[in-house]
Amino acid sequence: MNPLAEILAQWEQLHLISTEEHQRFQILEKHRPVSVWWLLRTWLYVGILLFTSGAGLLIYKNIDTIGHQAIIGLLSVLMLGCFYYTYRHSAPFSKQEVETETKFVDFALLLGCTLFLSLEGYVQWQYNLFGTRYGLATVLPAILFMFCAYRFDHRGVLSMGLTALASWVGLTITPLEVWQANDFSGASAIYTALAFGQVLIGVGLLLHRFNIKQHFTYTYLLLNGNLLFVSALVGLFSLDKWPLYVVLIGGWSWFFVWYARQYQSFLFLLMAAVYGYIAFTYLIFKVMDESFWVFLGFFYFVISAAGVVWFLVNFKKLLKKK
Repeated sequence: MNPLAEILAQWEQLHLISTEEHQRFQILEKHRPVSVWWLLRTWLYVGILLFTSGAGLLIYKNIDTIGHQAIIGLLSVLMLGCFYYTYRHSAPFSKQEVETETKFVDFALLLGCTLFLSLEGYVQWQYNLFGTRYGLATVLPAILFMFCAYRFDHRGVLSMGLTALASWVGLTITPLEVWQANDFSGASAIYTALAFGQVLIGVGLLLHRFNIKQHFTYTYLLLNGNLLFVSALVGLFSLDKWPLYVVLIGGWSWFFVWYARQYQSFLFLLMAAVYGYIAFTYLIFKVMDESFWVFLGFFYFVISAAGVVWFLVNFKKLLKKK
């Protein structure tokens, strides 16, 4: 028995609705339309991924029979076709969020950008077009993707542009790989990550302040916020200037809590809580004498577990502004 049927039955028992109204609500619930928008959107993204992967495998296995010029020509035609379709069917540029009537525009733009990466990588591999100027090979797609993201209002392409910019300075900013993929073994890499993340967050907030694609701010904060926190934690764990990283983590945690409350974002509240908790726990055990670890450590993690439960129960109250 579904929850709505149980609620309707209770209402009927309490004489809040009549039997006829109960039956009418059941009929409406049984025949109401179900949205498949997210399902179709997901399958279209999967289709783009499978298409580009299949094209890469086809080229790899038949490279001797197809010919390099034919492959480059095919990729170029497909890429330009995607960009042309996007341009023809997209709405004019606006500083606000744009709702495109033709829903396939988003997927055509994403496919075009993905094909551009494939084409660039193939030309570099076959003809060494950029030579050893690898920075040029990463900054070109970054410029293209950032332009396309703002011109056609696409947050997915914006993520690709920010990722390409990070690759240009030798970083990885995707949330699932920011810890494993970056080499934080030296202070220079940590400082680069801190500076890059801070600059990009500043750019996102500045554009938000001038009312330019305010819905893009989420992507700026998500990608670069993870980079900032992870690089600061690595500095806290490995370098001597740990008080500096404590101040940085504390400041960013406060900012993300403030932003989460301003815009009712559980994700940013969770980020501030998790990274702040990791830093605080490390400091507790760093200053605590080893003889007290077993005794006090047990109570600390018990209290921490209770704090996690309290946080999950009361996070909606934390997000409410006074």
